[in-house]
Amino acid sequence: MKLARLLQKGSLRGSATAIPAIFATVDIDTGPRVARVATVAVANAQKVAANDPAPIPDAVVIVTPDLFAQRVQTMQGKGINAADAETYADKLVQRDRDLDDRRLCLECLHLHGYGPTSWRCGAWQAAGIATQARDAGLSADLVQQLQRCDGFADSIQPRTPA
Repeated sequence: MKLARLLQKGSLRGSATAIPAIFATVDIDTGPRVARVATVAVANAQKVAANDPAPIPDAVVIVTPDLFAQRVQTMQGKGINAADAETYADKLVQRDRDLDDRRLCLECLHLHGYGPTSWRCGAWQAAGIATQARDAGLSADLVQQLQRCDGFADSIQPRTPA
């Protein structure tokens, strides 16, 4: 069926989009000429039933309340107050959803000490933090920053359902 006929019948209502003609070339003798293009494009709408399930993304990360609680508890055990621990745990939830591979020192098995003035890296050589063990002290800014670390070992092992 011809496009004009479909438009007259109204069967393309809601799915036809008008495309204005565009000057394609400019000739000095004859002036601008319009390229021979269709002036109306028809988009074919996908027929999806209202009760069809939503498509599942390629990678879905589910952070359980147990994992969130474990993270908060681990951070509190390293000298972070409850409110800040929850803030960092929320930051980690967003990191997991974004499939970001960076980590906080606060989640690392090798972070030793209690509180900002005593934090030390137990994997200082692999992490490249220091050249001697006595220089492996960490600043609060570094410990609380998402980063990639060659010495990282996860102190929180998510529980898998049996």
